[in-house]
Amino acid sequence: MCGVCGVLGGEEHWTAEAGRPEVFGAGRTRRAERLHRAATANRILTLFGLRLDDWQGTAFVLSGPTGKREIVDALPAVWEAASRLLGRRIDPLDPALLDRIAGNGR
Repeated sequence: MCGVCGVLGGEEHWTAEAGRPEVFGAGRTRRAERLHRAATANRILTLFGLRLDDWQGTAFVLSGPTGKREIVDALPAVWEAASRLLGRRIDPLDPALLDRIAGNGR
């Protein structure tokens, strides 16, 4: 989905499920869930000099180390956009990267 479609209310990706108290706890809003997802993604992205921010509750803005930015509609698209901004592929499930985040790869 393009950025304009997202602003106009296009379909949401399955990762954007809102209001599931059995998973996220009672009282957690859709906005809080989006911010939590962005913060979680930033644990990986900051290792590459990238930052992900919520944009109006409809998309995410990924900022690169050189100031370039891309609007992405859902979390799965973040990793492709991050690879484009960096000029190399990153894998958020790379075992070495996950070890580094967990503090085991220092």
